Amino acid sequence: MKTYMTLVLYILFTVTSLQAFTWDDYDQFAKYMGYERNYDKAIAVAKEKNKDLFIIEVSEGCPFCHRLVDTILTKDSVREYINKKYIKLIINRDTDKNIPKHLLRPFSPVTFIIDAQSGQIIDEVDGWMEEDNYLWHI
Repeated sequence: MKTYMTLVLYILFTVTSLQAFTWDDYDQFAKYMGYERNYDKAIAVAKEKNKDLFIIEVSEGCPFCHRLVDTILTKDSVREYINKKYIKLIINRDTDKNIPKHLLRPFSPVTFIIDAQSGQIIDEVDGWMEEDNYLWHI
């Protein structure tokens, strides 16, 4: 019985202490993953490089935002695709200032594809989805 209880406690401790890595700080995510944090700077770089702008709008305490950032945007296939086509920006609607009004939504996450030359929204993807669907949408 003692051995059984020790084993159960060991498994319980191990399972509860092995949590997946998550990006709790969007600034750190941006720095590590190469995302801009300022809309004006990002749009200027996109115009200069003749690329569209890829924007992720997130909010604090949003489980689907964290899921998108932690499980989709960090995948090699998604990162490579986005890096090849876009200039990347992540905005936090709860903390960032000077977010263009046409990008504010009452929910998050939202992915925008913006034509850098005109500033117009080309595409908008609401919410989180699996990798294949996400890549299809962007």
